[in-house]
Amino acid sequence: MLGQPEVRITPAGTPVLRFTVDCGAPGEELRLGIVMTGESALATKQLLAPDREVKVIGRMRTLKGSLKTDTGFEVVAASIERSE
Repeated sequence: MLGQPEVRITPAGTPVLRFTVDCGAPGEELRLGIVMTGESALATKQLLAPDREVKVIGRMRTLKGSLKTDTGFEVVAASIERSE
């Protein structure tokens, strides 16, 4: 399940896409934050819809300071595809 995707533009003009995905086995609650930057972020947002499964390829990073979430990390996506 996807959380509502949001695109913001940095002061330097770089698009930043952020959303969450629920993952894990049934009964397990794990929500990961996903972030993607660059022009591909704008195109990727068009592929995303609530309750649609996606495949995210990227790397995990630890969040610090004001960015820290419940999980303490997020996935920096290199690519995002719809999972059929």
